[in-house]
Order: sequence, then structure tokens, then C-alpha cells
Amino acid sequence: MVGVITMSKERDNMLVESTLKGNINSFEELIRLYQGKLINFLSKMTASPEDAEEITQEVFIKVYKNLYKYNNKWSFSTWIYRIAINTLRSEYRKVKGIKNVDYYTNVPELPANFCDYPEIAYEMKERRGEIIRLIDDLKEDQKTALLLRCIQDFSFKEIGDILGISPEAAKMKIQRAKQSICRKYEKLEKEGR
Repeated sequence: MVGVITMSKERDNMLVESTLKGNINSFEELIRLYQGKLINFLSKMTASPEDAEEITQEVFIKVYKNLYKYNNKWSFSTWIYRIAINTLRSEYRKVKGIKNVDYYTNVPELPANFCDYPEIAYEMKERRGEIIRLIDDLKEDQKTALLLRCIQDFSFKEIGDILGISPEAAKMKIQRAKQSICRKYEKLEKEGR
């Protein structure tokens, strides 16, 4: 695993260096490598694929304008995710209160073998929607840390670097997020929802 991380860090650093020398193809390669991951992460953060795409575009604009500030001692992935989170905070939070989020439209369809059991399929989709809502209701820092770990598979150290906190603090935020989700879900189950 360490070898893969080292290779991707070296690859990223070569692409950044090449971009800074004027090779636009290198920046396009960085976009190709990170665009899908960022959209996936930001879709979970915003509960809106459209907003995630807009924010991702803004992130790449900021990355391109500030690429000369990148320090190759750090992982490019943590740097770009830090930009993504800061962009999310500044751009998206302004309009989030205005938007109405339908958590059930963001639930992926169930496999075809559930089509024979519509009651079970409906119940499972409802539960998934509730869990998405519970995740979205977390404190922003807990939600961010949880999604970076569970969706993007970052280590506690990487999450700490992205959020500007220690790895131990990142681990604690994730643990508290999980506890909060479990507690609230159990409460919903007891209430019969």
C-alpha cells in the first residue's frame, strides 16, 4: 500500500511540476485523476450532484490559480481536498439554507432481485434515505471527517492534514459521528419510523 501511495505522490508531483512549466495536458491529467473522486465526495457532502459538479469546477479553477503555492512535501490529494472543503464552506453554505434536499432521490436503486419483493425494497430505500439524512445532519466537521474516511478511504493522518487537526482528533470526530448516527437511528427505530 505504501508503494502505491508513493507512486501516486510522485506522479502527482510530476504532473504539478509539468503544469507549472506550461504543459496544460498535465493539468488535464490531474483533473482526470481527481474529478470523479471530488464529485463523489462533494455529492455526499451536499446531497446534490449538480452542486457537487459546480463546486468541483470551482475547485479546479482555484487549484490552477494557486498551483504555484503547492508544497510537494505534502500529498497533492490532501491539498486538493482541503481546497474542496474550503470551497464547499465558502460557496455552498451560502445557499444551503435556501435549498430543500430530498434525501430519497439520492438513494441508489436496489438490485433487480429485490423487484420481486416491493415491500422490502421500499423499506430498504426508506432506511437508506434516513441514514443519508442522519449523515447530512451531523456537525460539518464530523460529517466531513466521516466521509473522507468511509467514502474516500483517507487515513486518519491524511484527514488530519486536510482538516488541519491531529490524526487523533480526526479519529475522534469519526467515532463521534458514528455514535451520533447510531443513537439517532435507534431513536427513530423506537419511534417506529
